[in-house]
Amino acid sequence: MTGQPEPMDRAERGWVLALLGLALALRMGFVLFQQPGFYFADSLEYDGAARNFLETGQFDRHYFRFPLYPVVMAASYRVFGTGLTPFRVFQAFLGTLTCLCVWLLGRRLFGPRTALLALSGAAVFPMHVVLAGIEYPVVPGTLLIWAVFVLVSGVMSGPSGGLVKLALGGAGVGLAALFFEGGLALGLFLILWLLLSGKPRVFRLRSLSVTGMAALVVLAPWIYGMMRTGNYRALVLRAGIHLPTAPGVHPPLGENNGEDLLMAKLSGFVRNPWWMLRYSGAEFVHFWNPCPDRLQAADPEFRKQLHREDRRMVLENGLVGDLSRFLYGGAFSALLAAAAAGALVALRTTPGSRFLVAWPVVLGACYAPFFTQMRYRIPADPAFILLGAYAVDLALKRSLWSGARESLKALWEGWKRIAEKILVVQTFIILFILFALVMGPIALLMKLFRKDPMHAPTVPGSFWALRERTRERMEECRKQF
Repeated sequence: MTGQPEPMDRAERGWVLALLGLALALRMGFVLFQQPGFYFADSLEYDGAARNFLETGQFDRHYFRFPLYPVVMAASYRVFGTGLTPFRVFQAFLGTLTCLCVWLLGRRLFGPRTALLALSGAAVFPMHVVLAGIEYPVVPGTLLIWAVFVLVSGVMSGPSGGLVKLALGGAGVGLAALFFEGGLALGLFLILWLLLSGKPRVFRLRSLSVTGMAALVVLAPWIYGMMRTGNYRALVLRAGIHLPTAPGVHPPLGENNGEDLLMAKLSGFVRNPWWMLRYSGAEFVHFWNPCPDRLQAADPEFRKQLHREDRRMVLENGLVGDLSRFLYGGAFSALLAAAAAGALVALRTTPGSRFLVAWPVVLGACYAPFFTQMRYRIPADPAFILLGAYAVDLALKRSLWSGARESLKALWEGWKRIAEKILVVQTFIILFILFALVMGPIALLMKLFRKDPMHAPTVPGSFWALRERTRERMEECRKQF
């Protein structure tokens, strides 16, 4: 961490309020002017679960997703009616709060100027503007994830309010896990973050205990409900559907809770471990693909089919056309390049920013065994925005190139230390095994049986080879062959 940030003056406060207002205005504008209806098939499922929850107090037996998002939708329907606009306005406020979290982290890690640049990027980034109008739990889930990062990074940078912030962070992890699977990845990441923080052992154990207990308290009702009913569809069936099928495996359709489907696919992984490793590696690479693909809603025939089943499904979906793909791919590619440059310098100059690099990697690794899609990396976008803003700030100061050069030198020095360890292994271990266990026995057998592939003259009754005597002039010494 860079220490306590400097106090905020009136000019900075004005910029923050203006940019937050811009973020809210863009999201509200998109929500209020978009066509009514649903854009994606998942939204129909969440809507159906919310309506069923309003009528019966529980989800229908076919619902297999995480529980909290349809509950929030049901609450909006109860208060404001079943129209989508009030709920989307609510999501616009959530997206604006995510921008606030980006500013708070940027100011704590990099200072006021980078924080304002990051807030500007978060406010206008197109994908996060349109998310307010899409019924998907990644909107509240992303807010919870970055609120947890704000709380936990505050604990890492100072001792004040540590237990309270850790408890709130643990509760945030539990709430995020109730929204979507990204919350489970957040829990794993938080455990690794606390364990590898370099803090004293007592601090790490206390931190893990507090955050873990807070998360369990939030998750306890859901866990108890699954245990009482024996319905683990949100975990078992969902994982079984999104896991790939190994060669030679013919999984069942996944009736009931989906245990048969999950076990069939997992047994295929056990029988084909190398295939699974190759698949996970390919999906981890696909996680960073700038161009959004694997979108069923991009197929007009699929949208027509859903429209026939539910008239609220829109036919003209401008969010998945070629133009939107091109714009998002270009914007994300530029953001990723800037983030890479910023990360190169930040890893050396700002140790507290390492989690910004680690979080996207851990998130991608958690999704790699599954069928990855573009929306899975949305919770990592604020990390790219923060690192990209840091790179832009350095470029404005004309210190980006020098900082990157120093970081590359540091990486080179680090690689030389690693290469030295590899050299030790090669010299003392591999060569010892080669000569002691391979060449030595072969040479001994050849000597015992008087085999000489070199046809060198030997002294009678000795294993020593005679060396041809020459004048050993300088010209002969230079020719070693």
